[in-house]
Amino acid sequence: MGAATGSVAGVLRSERVVLRAYVLFRLGGLLQVVIGAVTTFPHYQPLGAGVALCAVVFGESFALIAVGLRLRRVPPRALVAVDAAVMAGVLVVGGGLTDRAHGHTWAYFVYPFSLLASIGFGLVFTRLVSVFALAALPAAAYAVTAVAQLGEPVWNAVPNSVPYLVNAGVAWAVARALRRTGRELDIATDTAMVKEAELAAERERVRHARLLHDRVLQTLETLAREPWITDPGLHAHVRAEAVWLRGFVRGERPVTGNGDLASGLAGLAEDMARIGQTVEVHTAQLRSASERAAAETVPEEVADALVEATREALTNVVKHAGTARAVVRAELVGGAVMVSVLDNGTGFDPTTLPPGSGLDGSVRDRVAGVGGRVTIDSTPGAGTYIEMRVPGLKPRDPSPLSKDREAGS
Repeated sequence: MGAATGSVAGVLRSERVVLRAYVLFRLGGLLQVVIGAVTTFPHYQPLGAGVALCAVVFGESFALIAVGLRLRRVPPRALVAVDAAVMAGVLVVGGGLTDRAHGHTWAYFVYPFSLLASIGFGLVFTRLVSVFALAALPAAAYAVTAVAQLGEPVWNAVPNSVPYLVNAGVAWAVARALRRTGRELDIATDTAMVKEAELAAERERVRHARLLHDRVLQTLETLAREPWITDPGLHAHVRAEAVWLRGFVRGERPVTGNGDLASGLAGLAEDMARIGQTVEVHTAQLRSASERAAAETVPEEVADALVEATREALTNVVKHAGTARAVVRAELVGGAVMVSVLDNGTGFDPTTLPPGSGLDGSVRDRVAGVGGRVTIDSTPGAGTYIEMRVPGLKPRDPSPLSKDREAGS
């Protein structure tokens, strides 16, 4: 199961264990009926009424068991609540059919049957007050019947009715522990699956990092050390890229402005200047909006994605546009952050972009990864305009100073 839905194997297993307990105790109660019927049936008057009572007990019990087996869990609570009422009625009717002199024997078979069957209340209901309320029905029916119809003294009938509550309560505690264990097992399974996925991802990262270290990083660091690159700006850029790549190989998170979009774009302009590209960055509107007490804030992951997508767009300007100048603008518009890249280069036909290219792949994929979209407007000979827009910004909590001002106003 995925982490979104969560594992349920433990919960299902615990429910099946509870169902087995329900069925076994119910069958145990029916066994009490069989023993009583075989050994003491002559004490029932009339005999046909005793047979009918047994039929009701067996019929209802098998119906509940069948429903539980079909659902693969204990029967619905509504049916079990009806079962409690039927059980109380059976106790009253059984007391009326039992010879008064044999009320303390197996002849009153509905009593041991109902004691075992009452365990089902605790297995089905999750609220203890509901369990005791249902168990009180047969308990009260037995106490009244024992005193009024079978002639038992109150001091004997009342203690004999207490096991209904005890049985149901103990069953509730056991079922609750089983269900909790099932949930904890599922949580542990989900956690293990997440850890396994993280371990697999880390192994893959280490494998890629090793390849980068052995090939690309070694080449960059060699170029950065040796005087083979005569252009100072390009040499500085190679050295900076080597430092960045070594940090990436070590597992350090790439820094693109610490989640600050304006700072990240400014740093990007400095990086591009090292390779001779002039980038004008306009973030005045972004900074102004960010300073307002209730302004939207750009989440760190969105800022980082936009900076890296802008880097790829500017790299494409250097490679393909035939110009060393570009303009980058960032602003907050209607609950969305927008970053645009404009150049006056050679331009191109956007419909001819090959799938997976820098603009179609890296730029679009990075922005789409944070819920945004990319618009590319270009014509051969007329330059290129790229707009990256990410909606759904979050309101920023007011600063302590702003809160104090609001409180004082």
